[in-house]
Amino acid sequence: MLTTDTAVHSFIILGIGLAVILVLYAAKRILSARTKGIPRAVIRALYAPLLVCIELITAYVIAETAFPEFLSVEDMYFSAVAILLGTWAVYRIVIYLIDHAMPQTRERTRKIAPLTKFAAQILIWAVGIFMILSTLQVNISPLLASAGVLGIAAALAAQDFLGNIFSGIVLYTDAPFAEGDWVYLSSTYGHVLHVGLRSTRIMTEDSQMMIIPNSTIANNIIMNYSKPTEVLLIRENVGVAYGSDVALVKRSLHDAVKSAAEKSADVSLAIETEVDFMEFGDSSLIFEVTFGAASTSVRRDAADRVNCEIDRIFRERGIEIPFPQRVVRVVKE
Repeated sequence: MLTTDTAVHSFIILGIGLAVILVLYAAKRILSARTKGIPRAVIRALYAPLLVCIELITAYVIAETAFPEFLSVEDMYFSAVAILLGTWAVYRIVIYLIDHAMPQTRERTRKIAPLTKFAAQILIWAVGIFMILSTLQVNISPLLASAGVLGIAAALAAQDFLGNIFSGIVLYTDAPFAEGDWVYLSSTYGHVLHVGLRSTRIMTEDSQMMIIPNSTIANNIIMNYSKPTEVLLIRENVGVAYGSDVALVKRSLHDAVKSAAEKSADVSLAIETEVDFMEFGDSSLIFEVTFGAASTSVRRDAADRVNCEIDRIFRERGIEIPFPQRVVRVVKE
């Protein structure tokens, strides 16, 4: 029964509880200001569960003091509440740690972070709920058996989907390419538009969008033309007529690349121009010229610029580019 003494005691307990809450708040502010990184994240994560715990303890002690004849709680319920608060605290700590390790500002982890947090949430709360049910003496064996059967059935039914998801996670963590890169994968050359958890979208040179499952990408060789640098090396074979001055041809090819680079930004001199006399062909002397394109996206334009300059300079200097021909000799007996 509520009396003057019990009312006074209840107010005293309430005051103590409020004082503890204020101390906890002040400690949280001070520690948060003096710590960084993971310790600061842990402090912020634990604040809310500790605050709720103090409030529940204060409310229970007040109720037990004011109305002891009406309050009778078994120990297992205290344990269940403690497990619930502990699960909440662990959940908040793990989420803060994931946010710290996978910030949204980082392209590499921006898309995988939500999936990681969702998986962590399901796992932590599932374990917590099973522990609470076990503490409350609820038989969880049928639940565990049912969950196992459902998990196996779901895994078999969605094995392709899960395979693509896990492959997408591997692509995010390994990062062989990123959105905007030019790549050759799964017999397809194109521009990466979007990297998702299940599939990757590529725009081909013919402006056709291809959606490739991530499991297919993960099991194939990937060629990234945009890394480590944007500059692309191009090799072209040029044939000149037999009898041409080899030194003049080499100098002319160097001049052609230099002239193309001066006229167009598509041609890059970041890669040193090389000209090599490769072989004696059937109808011509074969030279290989190596030069750089500013990026993969302009490689055709770069080749066009260089070829136009080669044709112009060869005409000016009298260097002949022959067409396939055969010489037939008739011997009279």
